[in-house]
Amino acid sequence: MTGQLNERSVVVTGVADARGIGFGTARVLAEKGARLTLVDISEQVHERAAELQEDGFKVSSVTVDLTSFSEVTSMVDQIVADAGAIDAFVNLAGIAARGKKNDDVHLDVPRIAETSEEEWDRTIAINLKTQFNCVRAVLPYMIDRSYGRIVNFSSVTGPVGAIAGLGAYAAAKAGVLGLTKTIALENGQHGITANAIGPGYIATGATTPGMLLGGENTPLRRCGQPREVGALVAFLAAEESSYITGQLFVVDGGNMIQEYKGPGELEL
Repeated sequence: MTGQLNERSVVVTGVADARGIGFGTARVLAEKGARLTLVDISEQVHERAAELQEDGFKVSSVTVDLTSFSEVTSMVDQIVADAGAIDAFVNLAGIAARGKKNDDVHLDVPRIAETSEEEWDRTIAINLKTQFNCVRAVLPYMIDRSYGRIVNFSSVTGPVGAIAGLGAYAAAKAGVLGLTKTIALENGQHGITANAIGPGYIATGATTPGMLLGGENTPLRRCGQPREVGALVAFLAAEESSYITGQLFVVDGGNMIQEYKGPGELEL
């Protein structure tokens, strides 16, 4: 199958979970003709690549610690050597704050006043430094070719809203947006665009009961699906998005437009 990404070399990070946004996105990109390199720290990324290969798509995979700039640089150098170029880089790898369930819906997560330096540093490293490392490594190649598409994953948490207990995560994801705008500003003259995606409630293997409930209370009354996010990624990774850069695209079923967020419908 071919499409708007026919034979484009695309790298996607964060693709270990079979039910995650990363794998849903990878499948959409493959269906549109991209030659994919899937990246994750987990060995499960090879299983995801094998699934796509079985369906006839051109996919390779690699495991790497994206918080290590030296490892990322070596990875990017090797991908360029093998594929000839990297046309688009999708920075999807990341993780939300961890916590213990205190009921069926809520997580017991630390507020800023209780957040440890270790947890802060870890969250910033996984959600922000990883994206910097990847962009820093791939930009010289894109500048040399006068072409590139960078799609970073931010969130609605941080750039648009906040959730108590997710302060480090919000700070990291707001940082991703700032990073994205800077990349766009500095590299537009080289034919490179950079945009960020801010997912809301998306149904994945990590979706909690509270998130499912949140999805049910969006204007669309459901959580989004990974493929729906992937469709946007595919457009931003393609040549057709050539006049769009430095933007945050919110994919949340309209959740953030609601002023009233109490129980049930507001009676006017």
